[in-house]
This record gives sequence, structure tokens and C-alpha cells, in this order.
Amino acid sequence: MKTLKLCFIGVCAILLMFESATAETLYFDDFEGDSELEWPDVPAITIEKEPGNPDNTVLVFDTRNDQTNADALFLEGFEDLTDYTMQAKFNIIGETAEFAAIGLIVRAQSVTEYMLVEPARKRLCCGAPRENVLNVFERGAAGWPIVADPDIDIELDKWHELSVTVEDKKLTVSLDGKQIADYGKVPYPKGGFGIREWRSQTLIDDVEIYDKDGSSLAVEAQDKLAVKWGALKASQ
Repeated sequence: MKTLKLCFIGVCAILLMFESATAETLYFDDFEGDSELEWPDVPAITIEKEPGNPDNTVLVFDTRNDQTNADALFLEGFEDLTDYTMQAKFNIIGETAEFAAIGLIVRAQSVTEYMLVEPARKRLCCGAPRENVLNVFERGAAGWPIVADPDIDIELDKWHELSVTVEDKKLTVSLDGKQIADYGKVPYPKGGFGIREWRSQTLIDDVEIYDKDGSSLAVEAQDKLAVKWGALKASQ
């Protein structure tokens, strides 16, 4: 969000003096027009001004009006990523009768093999109806097994911050700065990252990927980031 970007400018030089020399931000996007990454050109995914806040630009996922999902995955150029954190702010502003959720994807092998962390205001379908739950899915040949499902409390039209860390076989999830889930049997040793949306409308901002030594706050584009989203899947 805009306020976070201003904070980066004000404290970056001081923080970098104390930070590990190996800490590295691999990717950052606040959607203000300076990203070198090309987002999918599909109706379900747009970049536009935040409703009610014209000073801020956000990524918008909107799949309320169809029965499909929209997955945007970084695969090409990131297939060898091992231990890293994916962090983003999200705001669910639209929902359907059965669903209101947004998911972050890590260790993606392909469009059907990855770890998915999905906070949901409601998930009144799919065999295990729940409200205010965070589901961790081990997506793969077995389908969509849920390996962790703590209770959470997220409101409609309110910003939250989700952080997902993978290190070796362990996945750790924090919501609004509080650790709420972990899983120690991640089957995928490396892989890319992405965002998944289904039957909801969600605003996304300040997406950052950083390595296991922490964020370097290096938001400038790097050569390794000059790639396109490797895959976009829209299916039942």
C-alpha cells in the first residue's frame, strides 16, 4: 500500500546498515507502475485504483461472476527457489453465497502441484463447510487435501497481511503479524509462487518475495525479475 512504500523510502538506508549482507528481496510489487513483470491480460485480473483511495493502486482479482478460478503463477525463472517467504496484503471486498477467500501459492511445481495457503471468510462448499478458517492445501496427485485449518477472524472490506514461509520441509503461516499455522511435511523441495482466487473479489498490494535471511527492502527491479508470469490457469 502507499503508506508502506513511503515507509520503505524513509527507513531503508538505516535498516540496511544492520541487516544481514545475504538478505535479499527477490521480488516486490506495489502496483504503482514500476514493476517489470507482466501480469496476465485477462478480465479476472486487473490493476486499478483502490476503491475509496485514489492515491493507491492495487491488483484486483474478481471471479464472482463465473464458476472458474484464476491462478497467476511465477514458474519460469523461479523453478529453483527453495527457502523463501511470500508476503502480501489482501482485502476481500466481494463475495458469493458460498465463498470468500484468497490464496497464496508457494513451492509451485506446475499449475496442479503446489502448497496453497488460503484464508477464507467463508468456504461453504467442498465437503467441509467452514467460516473464518485458514486452509493449508497440499495440492497434487491426491487432489486438495487440507493439512492445516486454524480458525481466523477476517472482515469484509478490511486489509490484512498474510505471510507464508517455506524452509526445508516446513511451512509457516502468519496472519497480521501472528503465527497461526505450520506444517512439517511439504513434499515439494523447490518451486515458484503465485496467487489464487475463486468466486470472490479481492484487492492485493505490496507483494514481496524474500529469501530465508530476510527482506533487504531492495524494491528496485533486478535482472532476474525480467520474466513474465509463467502460467495462468482458469478451469473448473
